[in-house]
Amino acid sequence: MSQQYGPPPGPPPAAAPGGWGAGQGGAGPAGPGGWGSGPGRPPGPPAKSRRSQLIVIGGAALAVVLVAVGVVLLVTGGGEDNNNKQPAAVQTPDAPGTLYTPPAGSKPNDTKQANDIGVEVGHGIWFTPAKGWRKSPRAATGQNYILQQFNVRGLIDGYFWVRQTTLYDAKGFAEHLVDIESNGMQNVVIGKGTECKPANPAIKTCYALTYTAKIKTAKNGLIDYQGFVTAYSDKWDRVTATDAGLEKRVYERRKDNLKVMNDSVEKSF
Repeated sequence: MSQQYGPPPGPPPAAAPGGWGAGQGGAGPAGPGGWGSGPGRPPGPPAKSRRSQLIVIGGAALAVVLVAVGVVLLVTGGGEDNNNKQPAAVQTPDAPGTLYTPPAGSKPNDTKQANDIGVEVGHGIWFTPAKGWRKSPRAATGQNYILQQFNVRGLIDGYFWVRQTTLYDAKGFAEHLVDIESNGMQNVVIGKGTECKPANPAIKTCYALTYTAKIKTAKNGLIDYQGFVTAYSDKWDRVTATDAGLEKRVYERRKDNLKVMNDSVEKSF
């Protein structure tokens, strides 16, 4: 249950004795020279001397002077050097974080930048294939590169696919792609998702998933398989995902390739 803030129900507690104002016993007895404790009002205040009137007038004038000085100090900031104070309107704002939202009406810059190397995916994102990876002739969307099996024409050991969407957030797209890729495999085990934090500040959010499975082949029966999906959202909620799957024994040999290709996408944002 959420904590509720505010005073507890019922009347407030009585003031503690000894504080400002009256305690539980009411006002104390008047001191000498006071109004007294009788029920009737005294016939009239004692006459004031001219000296008392001058003291009152002098005190009032002093109060006016003190108030005026206080106003001047409040406006000017006292004795501080105002030339060194920076107006609030021009103070440097905090650096935007990964959850930064662009101002309304702003547009992304999708022109080619220094880290855009290799092949263009879209929305200003580029991907650099590692040596030995070839473009797949079957990819309908994004950029799909395959690793052909050594000395066996028509068979592959794995793929690395970069795709984009505006229909999902990073987490939703990663989960969607893992479901698609592992469909039809056996003994599928999907790892716990991770909210990753890339160094590139242009990436708003990132979500990564890994999985293992067994796939059936015509020649070798069931073989071990391993894959991952990492999805990145930019500040305009456009999501780019890297999607890789390889035979497990090949995965171990190609981990460096996979990292380099994945890093090339992250740097391109």
